[in-house]
Amino acid sequence: MKVTIKEVARHAGVSIATVSKVINNRDYVSEKTREKVKRAIAELQYEVNANAQSLKAVRSRKVAVLVSDISNTYLMSIAKAVEEMIRSIGYHMILMSHNDAPDIEYELLQIVQQQQVDAMVLIPTGENSSTIKRMVTLGVHVIAVDRKVSDLQTDYIADDNFYGSYESVRYLQSLRHQRIAVLYGHRRNSIGEERYQGALAALKEGNTYDPTLFRGANFKEEEAYRLTTELLSLPEPPTAIYSANNTMTLGVLQAIKERGLEMPNDISVIAFGDETQWKLFRPKLTLMVQQAQQIGLEAAIMLKNRLTIEKPYPVQERIIKPVLQQNETCNVLRGH
Repeated sequence: MKVTIKEVARHAGVSIATVSKVINNRDYVSEKTREKVKRAIAELQYEVNANAQSLKAVRSRKVAVLVSDISNTYLMSIAKAVEEMIRSIGYHMILMSHNDAPDIEYELLQIVQQQQVDAMVLIPTGENSSTIKRMVTLGVHVIAVDRKVSDLQTDYIADDNFYGSYESVRYLQSLRHQRIAVLYGHRRNSIGEERYQGALAALKEGNTYDPTLFRGANFKEEEAYRLTTELLSLPEPPTAIYSANNTMTLGVLQAIKERGLEMPNDISVIAFGDETQWKLFRPKLTLMVQQAQQIGLEAAIMLKNRLTIEKPYPVQERIIKPVLQQNETCNVLRGH
């Protein structure tokens, strides 16, 4: 019976990934471990699949970019920065969107594996970490943007989401608002959890937390629209709203418009997001602005380094603080 790589790994007391690294001479393996694997291969008379080895040794010169929403201008600006960078070094980009659905993300990850990409830039859903881990063990470089891959250390670049949410709510409190509504996304991934926790911390610190005004809209426009309509229909509606991303903000603004309210005189609004989408919006939307250009550039540089630097080095992490733009949709609460 033919000896498998799994049996070699068991005999040497190492992982399958380590055996693969030794066979393909990729990434760092200590000399002691390398000798153990070679000895196990010899003792078990394991035959290396020459075809498989040559396939792994040849780079596909393809990079996958998986985003959560191709209509999101912030994410598309990151994808564009990545494409420009990798094209300069002779790589090509495969762009796909999982719509924040774990089942779609899983299907796309299977396609990415079939394409034998050299690297992947990923905005993860928060699920499918075991599939992503398997890709990493096969030598695929992963750059996580905005959200961390659960239970896996990868190169990572993101906004300071806790800070952005916290400062957004504190800004409304500085304008004397007490009834502050918060529309957060979901908590399946780091971006949702961090923005949730930042807003909650600021509300509690300022003694303005009201659970009836704290609503999860799942990062969806239609849910944000429905919840904002509910909030504005309360006997004592909020005087200010913080929306934790661009997509939900669309729903918030639609609901406010349909109620015939004006910003900032009737209600104050601040949103966490990219400014590009709101350049023509009037009054000018008060924003906690994501540094899309910087994040896109740094993600692209991280990727280029992984593709061009042969020597292994530790995972890199960059957290970029968003910037408050005090525009025209927030006002000091009248009568206070």
